[in-house]
Amino acid sequence: MKMTKPNQISFDRRKFIIASGIVVTGGLSACTATSDTDGEKPVVGTKKEVLPSPGSPTIRVRIARIRNGERVTLGDHRITKTIRGWKTTMQHTTSNNGELQATPTSRLQFTANNKTKLVSNNIICVPRKEISTHAFDVVVHVPIEEYIPGVLAGELYAHWHHTTFEAQAIAARSYATSLHTERISKSHFDVNDGPSSQMYLGDVALEAAHRAAQSTSGVVLTWDDVVIPAYYCACCGGTAATATDAISASLTHAIPPLQGRGGKDICSALDIRVWSARRSSRTERKRINACATTMNTPEFSTIRSIKSVEPTIFNAYGRPTHLAIYDRRNKAIEVSAKNVTRAFNASVTKLPEPTPTIWSSHLIAKKEGDTLTFHGAGLGHGVGLCQYGAQELAGKGESFESILQWYYPGATLSSLS
Repeated sequence: MKMTKPNQISFDRRKFIIASGIVVTGGLSACTATSDTDGEKPVVGTKKEVLPSPGSPTIRVRIARIRNGERVTLGDHRITKTIRGWKTTMQHTTSNNGELQATPTSRLQFTANNKTKLVSNNIICVPRKEISTHAFDVVVHVPIEEYIPGVLAGELYAHWHHTTFEAQAIAARSYATSLHTERISKSHFDVNDGPSSQMYLGDVALEAAHRAAQSTSGVVLTWDDVVIPAYYCACCGGTAATATDAISASLTHAIPPLQGRGGKDICSALDIRVWSARRSSRTERKRINACATTMNTPEFSTIRSIKSVEPTIFNAYGRPTHLAIYDRRNKAIEVSAKNVTRAFNASVTKLPEPTPTIWSSHLIAKKEGDTLTFHGAGLGHGVGLCQYGAQELAGKGESFESILQWYYPGATLSSLS
């Protein structure tokens, strides 16, 4: 596939020139990264791992992970994988290199793993022989402008401002395009359909989602002519995180638009920004211990009790980047904040499910009796666009350009076509 750079564009309805770059001076579900590698913070401005855009891509969305013979249906037809091959009653299917391709002739209901969505695009069932003879992934190939409404319907409330939908559409389009470019030759899918990537509900009828996708068609965020992975979260809690600290130390993240912004966010005034949770201290200690191997964080295995969790290192905006877990002898284990949060939210065999959710790494926790009580701010990793903040700014009459200007400093609005 030939890689081409996006074209800069200007919006005629706005007086200022977006194509020159949007720069800031001064100061629900969440998009998360697939990489959790720690490392030294790279120099801001390095972009050796950032690739050009492939134009207007077809996004490969993994909508199901079939591992233990779970029921998969497309319309009235069931799809199964056996040791002898594929079994289905669908007529419009082909098999290539062991993959099963289903081509719906109309919009059909897809159901798997207690999830249901309408689909009308090609579905590829990819065997996962390295897992088992029955395991496969279900991947739907969706042109990006058809993909965006399904994301907006999953990420935002239907009654939110049109401008919020426009800002989210551009962020989501940028994120998906960037991941497609990065993964096209490395993986059989670009994104998942849930919070580990971005929500995708399939073919949707929500008019607000289609209107925003159409009014921003082809528009993406770029830096130095390259589409950026425009991360976003439900609520930043008032202070920005950097992608380097909160996502990974990849050089892709070491660019100004993903390094946060100064000043308090407008979401600071919202009640939803703060949260609390209570869990069994002993259970959470066992959960942390269990994550030592799965998360490649051997420090977790040394914890024998949890007395408190406290921030130790902060970024330039006041958001914690490292947390210390103190035991009853006041001995501390310091770990990156994102890894602590991931561990507390990890499902572990033979332990209760991790509820209530620990919503962000901007937190403190103290043991009271046998209970560990958490208090935190924000919903999600805090990188990039804050959905609740964008909604507040839209309500004050801000344009989607100015909203994106605030959340992605130094970025440019460009066109994929």
